[in-house]
Amino acid sequence: MFKVLILILTTNLFFMLHVTGNISKYINMKYSFLSASMIVILFILTVVEGIKLWSSGDKKEKHHDCACSHDHHEHKHHHEHDYDKKKPSAGKKIKKFLAYTLVVIPAITGVIFPVATLDSQLVDAKGFSFPTLEDGSDQYGTHQVLNPDMSKFMNQADFTDLVRKESKSYIPKNNITLTDKDYLVGLEVMYNFSGAFAGKTLTMNGFTYNGPGEQPNQLFLLRFGIIHCVADSGAFGMMIQFPKNVHIPNDQWYQATGTMDTVYYPQMKTKIPVLKVTSYKIIPKPKDPYVYRNTLN
Repeated sequence: MFKVLILILTTNLFFMLHVTGNISKYINMKYSFLSASMIVILFILTVVEGIKLWSSGDKKEKHHDCACSHDHHEHKHHHEHDYDKKKPSAGKKIKKFLAYTLVVIPAITGVIFPVATLDSQLVDAKGFSFPTLEDGSDQYGTHQVLNPDMSKFMNQADFTDLVRKESKSYIPKNNITLTDKDYLVGLEVMYNFSGAFAGKTLTMNGFTYNGPGEQPNQLFLLRFGIIHCVADSGAFGMMIQFPKNVHIPNDQWYQATGTMDTVYYPQMKTKIPVLKVTSYKIIPKPKDPYVYRNTLN
C-alpha cells in the first residue's frame, strides 16, 4: 500500500513541476524530456504496483476461504505458524517507516511549498570569487561566478574549439545585445576574448549585486544561469561602472547599455570585463529570471 502511495505522490510531484513550469528552476529545459519520460515511467510503475496490490488482496481472500474448510485445529495451527513466520520485528518496522517517511516528505513539500528564486543572498552565502583562484583540489565542487566556464564540463581542446567557434557570432559586431537565449554563450566569449570587445557597445539585463571590494560607482549585474541542472548553477554577469557614485540596493532589475572595457578587480586578483554605463533603466523581474546554456555548438 505504501509503495503505491509513494509512487502516486512522486508522479504527482514531477507532473505539477511541469504543469506550473517550476521544473525550469531545477534543470536546463533542453533536458525536460528526461523528466517528462520519468513521469510516464512512474505512472506505469504505479499502475503495476496497484495491480500487484489488488492481486495479493484477492489471493489472501481466496486462501482464507480455502482454509476455513479444513479442521478447526489444523486451521488454528496453520494460522499461528504462518503468523509467527511473517510477523516483522519492531526494528524492521521502524526502518521501514523511516525509509517511507524520507521519500514521502519531499514528495509532499515539493508540491505544497513555493519554489524560491535564487538571488543575491545565495551569492553572499556561497562567496564571490573565481573558482580558479581557490584551492582547485575539487574543481567540480566549486561554484561559478561571473564567467559561465564550460571548460569544467569538457576537455580543454574541445572547450577551446567551442569558444572560438562561438566567438565568430560576437567579435565582428560593434553593438551587442545579450538576450535570455544567448546570455551564457555571449558572456563566456567576452570573458575569454575580453580585449577584442574593448570599445564595443553592449546591452544586458540582470539583477544588481554589490560585491566586495567595489568602488562607489561600481556594482555587478547578474543572472542566475543553469548549465545542466541547479547543482551547477552560478551567478553570471559583469561589473558595470557608472560615471558617478551610485547607491543601488541588491536584487533590483536593470537594463544597462554602455561601452565595454577591462578593469582590475582586487577581490579576484585579475582583470575582468567591465561595462561603462552610458544609459540604464529599471525593468520588471522577468517571468523566468534564470538563463540556460542552450547550445554547445
